[in-house]
Amino acid sequence: MKIKRLTKAALAVLFLVCMLCEILFSANFLNISTLDIKTDKTKASFRAVLVSDLHNKEYGEGNKKLLKKINELEPDIIFCVGDMLNKDDPNRDIAINFYSELTKISTVYCCFGNHEDHYCDTDGLKHDMKKAGVRLLYNEMEKVDFQSGSITVGSLGYYPYYEYDAPAYNSAARRFLDSFIEQENENYSILLVHEPEMFYWGLKEKKLDLMLCGHTHGGIVRLPFIGGLMAPNQGILAHNGDILPDYTKGYYSSETANLYISGGLGNEFFVPRFYNPPEICVINVN
Repeated sequence: MKIKRLTKAALAVLFLVCMLCEILFSANFLNISTLDIKTDKTKASFRAVLVSDLHNKEYGEGNKKLLKKINELEPDIIFCVGDMLNKDDPNRDIAINFYSELTKISTVYCCFGNHEDHYCDTDGLKHDMKKAGVRLLYNEMEKVDFQSGSITVGSLGYYPYYEYDAPAYNSAARRFLDSFIEQENENYSILLVHEPEMFYWGLKEKKLDLMLCGHTHGGIVRLPFIGGLMAPNQGILAHNGDILPDYTKGYYSSETANLYISGGLGNEFFVPRFYNPPEICVINVN
């Protein structure tokens, strides 16, 4: 009996150690994911790097480890899709320093996340981001030229798909979205939007070559064969009767639109990341 009790205790300790190791791994090991895209809409051939949701986390002093990883990937363009700082932390030095260093690697296009858009000194942040050299788009789009061709990059600000705001057809976001979709017939287009909820709230019915999002932190806790368990405004967090969120991490598509959700780099939730390492995504076009 004593041996059985010792065996059970040893197994329990081993289980806890494995759980702790996985939590530490999921908090600090940088995973590289890859998305390959072939399209006839542009002759451009380029490599993009997608990052999101840093939340003031540092991988080494000044994020040297993270920047080294990104630099080794040799991107032609970098996309940051929001929440690089925290609503509860007024210090934006980590995020601005990260932006500044990114611009030494390649051209950087950004959109705001909900933390930047709703909880921070947005005017001061916009000023600092411009000084850092990144291109912040907010209900705006730009043509981006590569040696072999061009694409269009746009960013959608807060768009009211919530029932109590809809339809808001005369909003700046709606007017931008209409013009962005209209020009998509002419050029391959990438839309930066922080919240992937906007995909199933209405954007999946639009014509979108590629929509890039963050916000979900990969579902926080991921289980094999099941996927992410938590995502804002999805699953049980949406109180709509669904148990699990539908869009947490990776590639999704509808009949007309394509979506990629970054697993993010940091975490702002009280639940630690599990089986869900921080992600840098590489997108190879043509």
